[in-house]
Amino acid sequence: MHPIIVRFVLFQRLKITLPMDPGQRVWVSLFYMDKNMIDILFDIIGMTGTFLVVGAFFLLQLDKVRPDGIKYNMMNLSGAILLLISLCYNFNLASFVIELFWIAASLIGLYKYFKKRRLAVA
Repeated sequence: MHPIIVRFVLFQRLKITLPMDPGQRVWVSLFYMDKNMIDILFDIIGMTGTFLVVGAFFLLQLDKVRPDGIKYNMMNLSGAILLLISLCYNFNLASFVIELFWIAASLIGLYKYFKKRRLAVA
């Protein structure tokens, strides 16, 4: 009996074999990422986070966003989260800690924004 071999590959090769009809062999590749592609993926994630955090700061300096507004805090929060994801692949303790504080500061800003908005409605 020949098995159907299904390959699910993400970060490393995993082979899962399932018994099937005799004489039938099928290869299905859903995902294949080698080390260079993974490096590029995490670099793109990190650079997107960097552009969001730095972009929020530039927009603040150009008076395009308010420091207590949702746009500024959401850009900072999402940028810090993306940087944190990239740091899980290329770890750096100092950068990891600063991103945790950046996330905390953004969450405080969002809390204050929604609290102020709720009080204005009431």
